[in-house]
Order: sequence, then structure tokens, then C-alpha cells
Amino acid sequence: MSFGRLRQARGRSFISRWTGRQTGIVIASLVLILAVLQFSWIGALVLSLVSVPVLAVTVVPFGKSNRTLTDRGIWHLRGWRARTSGSDEYAAGPLTTIDRGDNLPGVAGALMPLDIENGRGGRQNLIWNRRTGLVSARLRVSPVGLALADEADQNTWIASYGAMLADFGYKRFIDHVSFDIESSPTGGVNQRDYTLDRISPTAPQVCKEILHELVPKRGATTADVSTCVTVHFDPAQFTPAPTDLSEVGTQVVRWLPGIESALAASGAAVLGRATTSWVIRRLRAQYDPAVRGEVLSNDSPHDADGELLTWRDAGPIRTGGDDHVYRTDSGHHVSWVLEAPPQGVFTASVLLPLLAPGPFYRRVSMVYRPYPASEAAEVLENEVTGGTLRALWARKTHVDETQRERDDRAKARADTRDESMGSGVGRFTLYITTTVTNPELLDAAVADVEERAGSSKIRLRRARGSQAAMFAVSLGWGIDPTQALGRPASDRWDG
Repeated sequence: MSFGRLRQARGRSFISRWTGRQTGIVIASLVLILAVLQFSWIGALVLSLVSVPVLAVTVVPFGKSNRTLTDRGIWHLRGWRARTSGSDEYAAGPLTTIDRGDNLPGVAGALMPLDIENGRGGRQNLIWNRRTGLVSARLRVSPVGLALADEADQNTWIASYGAMLADFGYKRFIDHVSFDIESSPTGGVNQRDYTLDRISPTAPQVCKEILHELVPKRGATTADVSTCVTVHFDPAQFTPAPTDLSEVGTQVVRWLPGIESALAASGAAVLGRATTSWVIRRLRAQYDPAVRGEVLSNDSPHDADGELLTWRDAGPIRTGGDDHVYRTDSGHHVSWVLEAPPQGVFTASVLLPLLAPGPFYRRVSMVYRPYPASEAAEVLENEVTGGTLRALWARKTHVDETQRERDDRAKARADTRDESMGSGVGRFTLYITTTVTNPELLDAAVADVEERAGSSKIRLRRARGSQAAMFAVSLGWGIDPTQALGRPASDRWDG
């Protein structure tokens, strides 16, 4: 099955790369100058001389990041202040004089674990973001894959996946959903354990010798791949509004079985819900990759000595880095954000090169934020109107319209038609982090990700100056830089 209708939202802006707000500010300034001109041409001239450089600095975006000169200055000033004051560094340990506390470093410090009953006689974990009020539930899944599936099954899974995303638009309490894929070379440890532990004691001796000789030699070709779907709930949208965390947990557990059924119909078998010990071990392995094989060896809530795992075990001992690299304990991390999705026609396996395991650890977090069904039509109408305005502007200014702009306008109209027939509308974005324990291999890991991104027909932008924040974002626990990292008390659920 082929696709080809991903596009970047532009709104009503009639100038390329400008947002609707920036266009509105420029139009308001021009109207003000014309109004003053009716009374005094000198005043209009002075206002123009002042407005033009101010607007050029504060409104006109440029570069790949599409930020204005003022935004760039503020960005670098904040980074300089953080580095000089040491506020972007984190240290903890038994010999520090400051209490370590139970918070993760940086923007992940607002995350708080909740351990609740899963309604099936077991326990599961929820993560509460105290800055935004969102509560996240992670489901461990095992996608069937399309490589060996029949075409009819592929079409059924893809159609069910689209129906699931469309259904999210009718559930206002689902803020967004993230699809998180981790891949790491295991060095054959998992394969050896899996194979050697299953050799029958009654097997012929020659067979045992062959397996003991072959398994270690083929161990380097194995990989550890983990796929999860994390649903981020907004308790402020629940009806009736919950009064405490226990009611929030009850509401979340109530809606999860339906989401699990939708995932199963989409070709992703649900292995189970993430437990608190599973989350702690995963976070610890992400911050300290040198101990990955040890901490992920089992899902027991206790370590090897029987000591109970706590939330403070999830975080690192020390963090640091610069504009290009984020460092935590034994890990050196580089993160990217999505700049442009696949263009033109592509198939369902377009992201396979990016998601397939390789020689370095890689974490990919795809975030889908559905538009509420009641607002989707208005959003698409604004996109169609903006495309028409840009076409008119091109004709008035005698600028040749590009083929991409014509295709973009056609996609907007097609999206509007599909929405009127029941399709869902939402925004996709992508965050990627690669990790190495040896800093000398960092350049090779970076080149590997960028090469895979090119094969997947997407454009990435390295998160320069925000590596620590993007590392936390790619964990998939509801920290979304496209929205505010915190919400006012009037807009969030505080419990």
C-alpha cells in the first residue's frame, strides 16, 4: 500500500515559512502606518523607519530552525546562562553533600511514578507529569511486521491503525500517543542464554558440542528490540473530573483494554502493561548504557541482592555535555528532531531503515497528537484557505509558484475531503537519540542515524543547544516541546 499525503501545517499564512501570527503582526503594522499617514506623512515615515528593522529582527524567520533573529538571540543567551551558572548539570551520589532527591534531571524532573492495580489481579505503572498534569500509561507490544505478511493482512492492519488514530480524535482525554522503538546490539548475550538454556539433557553429546561451539560465534548478530505504545491522558478532560490520583488511575485502567484491542487489530500484539520495576530498569539502562545487560536481565522488582528498587534508582549519578552532546554516567547521547516527513509517494515500510537494529543503540519516538473531532474540520479549512492565499499572493507579486506548492494545496483539499468522510486528523513528529559508551564511536553512530534517515526519506535536524531536553523528550513520557513544558494551574489537573 502506498501513501503520500503527509504535509507541514501552515495555517492561514500567505507567505512561505511565516506563521499566521507573524503574518498578522506584519499586516497590523502596515495598517497602523497607513492610518498614521492619513494625518501626518512625517509621523508615518518615522513609524516606518522604526517598524521595518524591528519587524525584520522580531518577525522574519530564517534558517532550518525557522526562528527569528530575536528568538535565536534569546536561545543562545539562555544556553550561555545555563552553562555559566552550572544549572544544566546534575550530580548525585553517596558522597554528595546535597540530598539526591527522587527526581530525574532536567525537564524530566516533573515525572512521578504511580503504581496501581491493572484491574486483572496485577500491578502496572503510570507516570504523572506534575508540570502538565498528564498521566502516561505504557503498553509493551510486539508488532507482527509486514515483511512476511499477506497483502490482505497488511491492508487490514493499516486500515485498523488509521481507524484507531481517527478514534483518538473523539476522546478528548487522550492528549497524544507516542510509539517508542528501542534497538540495541546485545553482543549475543540474549541468544546464548535463550539457546543454551534450552538444550535437552538427553540430547546427543555431539549436538551439545556443536551448539556450544556455534552459539558464541553467532552471538554478535543478535539485537535487543523493544517496542512500546505510550498513551498520554489528560485527567482535566475526564468526565466527571477526578478528585485524586486513585480516581485518575481508575479512569486510565478503564480505557486501556479498548486501546489494547485496537492495537491488536492493527497488527501489534500487546505483551503487557509496563510495571514500575520495568520502567525503572529501562530508564536506568537509558541513562547508563554500560549496565544495560545487567539491569534488563529480568523484570523482578528486586535487584540481585534482594533490595527493593526505588524511583531514585532510575536516574543517573551525573549529567553534563555541551551544545552537541549530552553525557550521563557511561552514556554519550546525540538527539535529532524531525524537520520534514517523507515527500511524494512512499510505502508502509518507509521507516524500516530507521527502525531496524544496527551497530549502535538507537531510540525512536514517534508522537501523534490528534485534533479533536470537533476542531479537525476548522483546522483543515484554514489550511485550504492558506493555500489559496499563498497562490493569490504569488500571482500578485509575479512570483512563479513551485510544483511543491501546488501539490501541497492539492493535499490540503484531499485531506479535507477525507476528514468529511470520517478520517482522523492529527500531527506527527519524531525524536531520535543514539547512544554510545565510547566517545570515539560517537561520530560513527551519528553518521549511521543520518544515513538511515536519508534511506527513510525524512530530514532530521540535530538538536543543537537542547541535547539534554531532547534526550528526555525521546524517552516518550509525555514531555512535548511542541506544547508548553508546563501548564497554568487553571489548565492542568493537580490532584
